[in-house]
Amino acid sequence: MSQQTLSTDLCPSLARIWARLATELQEQAIRLMAQLAFNLVVAQSDWPTKEYTHDLESRQTKDPA
Repeated sequence: MSQQTLSTDLCPSLARIWARLATELQEQAIRLMAQLAFNLVVAQSDWPTKEYTHDLESRQTKDPA
């Protein structure tokens, strides 16, 4: 048994609201969602530069010169 989870199946009223939005507002909403998704990925990832910066700090404190 397969389940279809299209947004139009789940919330037909939302699909109608989206269709009535001006193109500029749709684009703005998509950009906002993309920015939120990016921020979530960045917040959950462990960037190598963080470790590199920490490694540089520990080397500087150990180096007597």
